Amino acid sequence: QTRTSPSPLAGLLSGLARGLADWLLAPSRRRAAQRLALLQRSQEALLRPLAGRGEAGLAILEGALALAMADSQFSDDEWELFTRGMALLNLQNEQRRGLSLQGSVDLAGVCSTLAALDDPSQRQSIASFYSLLADADGSIAPAEQRLLQALLKALAVDPRDLDRLELPAELRRPPDRLERLRRRLAAPLLRWISPRQSPRG
Repeated sequence: QTRTSPSPLAGLLSGLARGLADWLLAPSRRRAAQRLALLQRSQEALLRPLAGRGEAGLAILEGALALAMADSQFSDDEWELFTRGMALLNLQNEQRRGLSLQGSVDLAGVCSTLAALDDPSQRQSIASFYSLLADADGSIAPAEQRLLQALLKALAVDPRDLDRLELPAELRRPPDRLERLRRRLAAPLLRWISPRQSPRG
């Protein structure tokens, strides 16, 4: 079946709509990128010393997976931190394959493995990573808070002993009225562009 190529006018309008949507979303995307970069730098300092921990590393990531999915929303920032954590912990291929993004995590098994760690500094680093991940999207949902408390209890870490990453006020503040307006204006443009994308292959 022959595909119909978009007309030059449709291509021009699509390009203009894309450019306008990108301009409208630029401030939000810039703030999100800066925030994620700070989170990733903090994450690297916490997890790099834990590389090559075998089953403990797998349990750390399973706990992170459960935490990221606790509110049924795996945000982009949570996904970036999770996949980067997988790389930093240097899991073996068979361990990576054992991670499932569907279904439930064996939380009791994860907590049992974490509780068996005998290095207090490692338990503190893992707890700080979990706290960082729970707050990755700027807020901690009640379900995430309950799960975070269970993980910290298994690690024998008091939440009051955690050093929370202090983001600059500009990166922690919620979107203002102008930013929300720009997002609302961009949304229909992106919806209009999407079905007009020419298929690949």
